[in-house]
Amino acid sequence: MGSFAAAAVSILTSPAILLGNFTYLLMGLSVLMRDIAWLRTLAIAGGIAKIVYRTWYVYDPTSIVWETVFVVINVGQLILIWWENRPPNFTHEENHFVELVAPGLPSAVARALLASGQWLDVPAGTRLTIAGERVNALIFISQGKVRIESGGATVATCGPGDFLGEMTYESGKDATATAIADGPVRVLSFERLRLEKVQKSRPVLRMALQASFNRNLIDKLVRANNAPMARAS
Repeated sequence: MGSFAAAAVSILTSPAILLGNFTYLLMGLSVLMRDIAWLRTLAIAGGIAKIVYRTWYVYDPTSIVWETVFVVINVGQLILIWWENRPPNFTHEENHFVELVAPGLPSAVARALLASGQWLDVPAGTRLTIAGERVNALIFISQGKVRIESGGATVATCGPGDFLGEMTYESGKDATATAIADGPVRVLSFERLRLEKVQKSRPVLRMALQASFNRNLIDKLVRANNAPMARAS
């Protein structure tokens, strides 16, 4: 019992032993963190503590070098995490797109989605999709109206907040109707391969887009069902 007490006293009174145990405590806490930013922060603190320990108490140049590398890497990763999740600075139309398509999406993912698209001003009369031809881009209408024609007749109209080509984008089949700009139109166009690449790197984005497609499809069906009633009245 006396030897145990003596060992406990030596641990509590020895700065070297305290610091040595503290470094392992920080490392242990870091692996328990679910938040990657906290994991990196505690890993950095543990690494710095170990550098001090190996420099002043138990000199080990090899350990000092590798702990320094470890700290530098984690500092870089922490800066990257902050940069990707910094508060968004979207334009009005970018913010409108994100709020409609993927509300609640992390800033880094929303930024990646926007970066994968291209804003275009489309002149009146431009065919955005052509029946029977492959659709190579997913199109989001930000401003203006697009009429949907099938068999030479107008069957629907799409406007701000609507997607064009989402069904063929999902299935990979040819367009079933022709979409024509009914006046000047502002769109955000996503080239298929580029958008697929972003979705593979960020799985949460695929789920967000699928949910947005479903919501937009329901809106279109509701408008289509209400159109005959509006004409009749």
